[in-house]
Amino acid sequence: MPLQVVITTATLVVLAALGGFWLGQRQVTLDASGVIEAVADAHVVQHGGDRSQCVGWPGDDRAVFFVRCAASLYSVDRWGRVSLIDQGGGT
Repeated sequence: MPLQVVITTATLVVLAALGGFWLGQRQVTLDASGVIEAVADAHVVQHGGDRSQCVGWPGDDRAVFFVRCAASLYSVDRWGRVSLIDQGGGT
């Protein structure tokens, strides 16, 4: 096998390994209490109110957690991104 093919293959393998390692490091570990506290703090800053009004529960496929603070419903994905789903308090 020509040396250039071996070098190119080895370079591609190393780049793929580094890319996989980098993507693996981006994985966020979420725990329920930390998520609820973070969303509650953000809600209090944006809308006022009390942190004790917030409650959370496990989500489904796209949302890892749901958090309801007063009339606002938030979803948190596996990367830790928070999205406001409902601000009216409906179900």
